[in-house]
Amino acid sequence: MTRKLRIATLGIHHETNTFASNKTTMAEFERSGLQTYAVQRGQQYYDMHEKSQTSMAGFIQASKRLDFELVPLIFAATDPAGTISKEVFDTLGGEALDMLREQGPFDGVLLNQMGAAVSEEYPDMDGELARRVREIVGPNVPVAMTLDLHANVSQQMADETDALVIYKTNPHIDAVPRAHDACDLVTRMARENWRPAKWLEQPPMVVGIFQHDTRDMPMKAVLDDLETVLSKPGVVGGSIGEGYPWSDVHENGLACYVLHEDSVNESKKWARWIADRAWSNRVDLYEPVGPSPSQAVTQALEKASTKPADSGPIVLLDVGDNIGAGSSGDSTFLLTEAVRQGARSWLQTVRDPDAIEACLAAGIGSDITVNVGGKTDLLHGEPVELTGRITRISDGRFEDTGTVHAGWRFFDAGTTVVMECDQGPTVALVTTRIGNMSREQYYSLGYRPDDFEIVVAKGVVSPRPAYQPIAHEMITVNTPGATSADMSTFDYKNVRKSLYPLDPEAQYDHE
Repeated sequence: MTRKLRIATLGIHHETNTFASNKTTMAEFERSGLQTYAVQRGQQYYDMHEKSQTSMAGFIQASKRLDFELVPLIFAATDPAGTISKEVFDTLGGEALDMLREQGPFDGVLLNQMGAAVSEEYPDMDGELARRVREIVGPNVPVAMTLDLHANVSQQMADETDALVIYKTNPHIDAVPRAHDACDLVTRMARENWRPAKWLEQPPMVVGIFQHDTRDMPMKAVLDDLETVLSKPGVVGGSIGEGYPWSDVHENGLACYVLHEDSVNESKKWARWIADRAWSNRVDLYEPVGPSPSQAVTQALEKASTKPADSGPIVLLDVGDNIGAGSSGDSTFLLTEAVRQGARSWLQTVRDPDAIEACLAAGIGSDITVNVGGKTDLLHGEPVELTGRITRISDGRFEDTGTVHAGWRFFDAGTTVVMECDQGPTVALVTTRIGNMSREQYYSLGYRPDDFEIVVAKGVVSPRPAYQPIAHEMITVNTPGATSADMSTFDYKNVRKSLYPLDPEAQYDHE
């Protein structure tokens, strides 16, 4: 009887905005807005994801389909934020590696990473974790790493693993099938003592956040090119990394990765073919577009006044306060304009623990005046004075079993208070930096975003699976902030010396 393969899975999943002022410490990893538990160990890791749509859910499904024993070690994930402390990597990384060492030997390893983690010690924390995993399991155990499409893919990640498998969609709705792909590769490698030939190509270019939606041109063309390559004889895998623009690291930018049955030259040829075509379209792939906050609110009010009453809200996507990319969650640029321009049917979240504390002291049903938002740093506007009635107080926990960006299911916004303001807006004050990826956030509070004229979603692409089905129109707003679409507003020190668009004259010469 053939022995069943034992394959371990572990991960430290984080998207690090090195320009964000809110650092990522152990306290952030002790509670996550994206999960019931920020750190899951053993069976808890398995149970929390089994019925979700995450990468781990795909690993679980594949273990049954391919008949291998999946051994969940540890998974730690928290909301995107600033640089990760040394303590986090030493503590969580150390625990993960100890588990790998003590519970082995294994026939394979599945690393469940985001791909843009930056710690105080390691600008490429994902690559460093992969290096240490390889050191433990040795050269003969296959290691695959699953990554978010926003990964800043490094050469170290490629060198220390046998396969990288990256989401193909943004909004991220294919975590499960890509996890199946990773499992197919790892089990074949383990059973056949085979390794694919691989090549990582990194043209010196950044894809602008306005162009990250893979359903729309020009980014769709890059993914279409990947599909063309995946149909070529001998190609057994391939991925595109869009990159994560707000990490000041050498790898910042587009990545093209191809796996071939046995030929490095073929892998290189096809990875460079994709990269060359993307490079030729680099101007269109980076273009900060969209109205200013003032213009966006004016447009939204005009559109709301003329659209059919039952056609759904105008949804404003707040690019500069993209919580899913590490911003503060307390930007007030759009809220300020809503008050100034007299928006009456307006719904949004603002992270503000101080305002929540004042509301809790006043109690539900009370009228209160508080300063809201703009308290984290100088990047996200000034506090807005709001007067209104406290209508809801909640623990902020909710669940979404539908289609959610990256497949998350369990959410925790922390203590949440809703104010219906005399100035017009309805504001949900939240404690954690939780992105607006699910309408259940409002439904759980007794409000229907469907019934408002204007809804603000702090994000760019991640809110789309939730809000596109109900929106009359979505407007992407070029707001300032820690996730501004304009890279010229940040002081990069560690990216490649010549990187488009920071260097408009950047050259791509791979000969």
